Amino acid sequence: MSKKISKKRLRDTLEAYLFLLPHFIFFVIFIVLPLLYGIVISFHDWKIIGKARFVGLENFKRVWEDPRFWDSLKNTIMFAIISVPLIVALGIILAILLNKRFYGKLWALTAFVSPTFFGSIGILFSWRWILGSQPQALANYYLQKIGIIHTATSWFKTPQMAWTWIIIITAWWIVGFSVLLYLGALQRIPPEQYEAAKLDGANSWQQFIHITLPWIRNVMFFDVARHVLLAFGLFDQVYILTGGGPAGSTRTIVYYLYLVGFERQQLGRAAAISWYIFIVIVAFSAVQLALLTRSIKSAEV
Repeated sequence: MSKKISKKRLRDTLEAYLFLLPHFIFFVIFIVLPLLYGIVISFHDWKIIGKARFVGLENFKRVWEDPRFWDSLKNTIMFAIISVPLIVALGIILAILLNKRFYGKLWALTAFVSPTFFGSIGILFSWRWILGSQPQALANYYLQKIGIIHTATSWFKTPQMAWTWIIIITAWWIVGFSVLLYLGALQRIPPEQYEAAKLDGANSWQQFIHITLPWIRNVMFFDVARHVLLAFGLFDQVYILTGGGPAGSTRTIVYYLYLVGFERQQLGRAAAISWYIFIVIVAFSAVQLALLTRSIKSAEV
């Protein structure tokens, strides 16, 4: 009997590994091998044309001593600090509003969620057309027509304006997925809890703090982690809307990697930059995982 059980277990295990094999092959080809090759490149001075020259840790040292790297990292961190709480809070507020019954709810949900499923090229080029500096751009044309402005305005002329619009456009673009996450979490909350809280005299804010927030806490941890990763990967908005300007004030760490790797063709330094980014993201992910694990354990107790 035990032999039959062991054979069945072996067969089931083998079948499971066979099902995983296609994914594992693609994982090795497109993730593991490029990762290992990136390590090799980071130790070389290579400009595509010509022979790669081994330089050891020189690329890492030059990146570490480059003030533009630290400026780009600072810009990225500041974007994350401002945008992540804003988008998470906006997602929760919109989810709470959309969780109620009102006329036109489906249209409102579609309006908030649909931009998330459009590609960056269409979204960002549309915004560049709207916020262009030329008089024929949509915002300038209509604002002049109704008398709010008298001359065409460059909406990205100062660092503050450029970052404000990048954050607004990013929030409008990606908040929809957060709304769906929080809507799903809100609909799992037993309505009896709110009814009991109302009988105890709890107001809306107290209900949010003591009922809503604990129920959506784990979803919120996941959403924060997702948005931080997206923030550290900020590239499309900068590339299309500002080109890193004005005067490099919107240059992010990934955009800096692009400039070094593709425009200057310093592939070794670009690989070193990617590893610095990797270290930052892994460190944050470890902290986030520890907090999430603690949150889950406290919820189970």
